[in-house]
Amino acid sequence: MGRLTSIIAAICLLAALSGCNTSGCLENRSSVPLVGFYDSATKKSISLDSLEIYGADAPGDSILSAPGTPISQIYLPMRATKDNVMWFIAYKWKNLDNLDLVDRIDLDYMASPYFASEECGVIYRYRITRCQYTRNLIDSIAITDSLITNIDTERIKIFFRTSADDEPEDQPQESPQP
Repeated sequence: MGRLTSIIAAICLLAALSGCNTSGCLENRSSVPLVGFYDSATKKSISLDSLEIYGADAPGDSILSAPGTPISQIYLPMRATKDNVMWFIAYKWKNLDNLDLVDRIDLDYMASPYFASEECGVIYRYRITRCQYTRNLIDSIAITDSLITNIDTERIKIFFRTSADDEPEDQPQESPQP
């Protein structure tokens, strides 16, 4: 009887272990907006290699993108403990590397916890309520979906002026909300 109990215990242990799936949460656990870059004249995606992108009041004010690597999209983080985030875009091209030309993007949002699943737990979702930005090299910003979730899709489009014919405006602009 002792041997039969040991076999049954071993089978139960194997069944229990095979039921534990450490890869049950394969999807993205973070709700971080994916931002794409576009030419304001053609509306086509562009890749830029001389941008320095960083956040205000971020831990260590770390640089999210350094010049030298071409990018056409970037994830720009938000914070669940705040209702506002500000990012800066500095242009590191020869004639544009000037503090007066740094663009600022300022987003207001509401953060709300969302129970994704037992494996993934709780994630935050963000609802953008306002987008304000300067217009040095940014022509406009489009919020394609104001709800930022953990689904990996572009929610924000930044349209840059790419020719010398486009004149910047001095006043900050607001994006229309969907």
